[in-house]
This record gives sequence, C-alpha cells and structure tokens, in this order.
Amino acid sequence: MLERFTAPARSTVEGAREHAVASTAGEVRPEHLLMALLDRRECLAVRVLAEVGAPADEVRRSLDRNLGGLRAPTPKRLPFSRPAKKVLELALREAIALRHNYIGTEHLLLGLVRCDDRVVADTLAELGLERGRLRAAVPDAVREAG
Repeated sequence: MLERFTAPARSTVEGAREHAVASTAGEVRPEHLLMALLDRRECLAVRVLAEVGAPADEVRRSLDRNLGGLRAPTPKRLPFSRPAKKVLELALREAIALRHNYIGTEHLLLGLVRCDDRVVADTLAELGLERGRLRAAVPDAVREAG
C-alpha cells in the first residue's frame, strides 16, 4: 500500500516511527501519526486543519494535553499498532472514496479522524473538529493545491 503514498505521506509515516521512538513507546500509535502530520507544516492536511480553525500549534498543544500513561522500552524496529494500521487502511479508503489515485497527508488526516483512538479523538474533539467538516474541506483544498 505504501507505493500509493505521496512523498509527504511516506515521510509522515516514517516521522511517526521517529516520534514513537522519541516517546519510548513500544509501537507506533495513531497519536504518533498525528504528531508527524503536524510536523509537516506545508502539507495539505495541515492547511486543511488551519482552514477549519485548528492551526497545527493548537492541535499539537491539545494532543500534548491528551497524551499520558506509562512508556515501555523502545525496540529498534517498532511495529505499527493495530489502530495505527487501521488509520493507514482508512486513509486508503478515503483516497478511493474521493477517487484519488494516491494517498496523501490529507487522506492520513481523514483516516485519523475516522479511527477510534481515544487520544486522537479527544484531541480533535477538544478543538471542535468534526469528521464531516474536515471531509468537506479536503476536496476544496485539493482543488486549490492544483
């Protein structure tokens, strides 16, 4: 599936691994994908968040507030958790539903919005971000990006 990912989306997936290692997590989880997405300041997903009233810095602060819990020792090669794999699968489904032949950061964002991860859901809810609002903003942002 990664062959369909754009370079920024692939970079986001790799960045998620780096965030997981840095946080000494035992696996890559959805919150690591969101962190990595927020690192890509120029990506379409971050522009969509800003357009719906949730600038990256604000999302990051909310995410930091919602993170917690014990950290496990970090293995050298981290597996993706089942929920993180689900985010990637949902990103693919979003791309297909939008009739896009690639998976970009905007699809990762929509996958994160659809996943049932508590940290991500709490973060987005805290900022008043609803799935429908983000989903409606993506096609407009794609058209504008050309």
